[in-house]
Amino acid sequence: MSFRFASLLALSALFVTACQSTPTAPQNETQAIVESVAKMHPEVTRLTVHTTPAGGSGPIAVASTMAEKLGKPSDPEDLKAMAKNLTVTMEEVGSYDVTVPICMKDGKPTAAVGVTFNADKGADKENLKNLATAIAKVVEDRMTAAK
Repeated sequence: MSFRFASLLALSALFVTACQSTPTAPQNETQAIVESVAKMHPEVTRLTVHTTPAGGSGPIAVASTMAEKLGKPSDPEDLKAMAKNLTVTMEEVGSYDVTVPICMKDGKPTAAVGVTFNADKGADKENLKNLATAIAKVVEDRMTAAK
């Protein structure tokens, strides 16, 4: 583990849980969950959890397979997914990004899972969206179960 990654992981441990609706995993456990789920899906190139930590001013990447995303403000598609309770898809060069809202509280999501796949132009985007939704559900369930 690199010093930079270890530092980011230690910093992320200061943040509170990703889901505020039910008892969930502390930040360092959320990072471990993201890494574990990503290993089960080699087609996923990036897996990230976004939420607003307690005392935070807005949503950030609280766990990610991409260390440079940790602690950074969430992107517009992540914000849109949480604000509108909507799965947001975005085609990128050579990849397909799906952001799924999770962790409902009072009828609104408090977090989102961003799932990015390697995908060419001919990829079955509906299938990728369904797979991203399933992956996000696993992340959410594990976060909720870990205490």
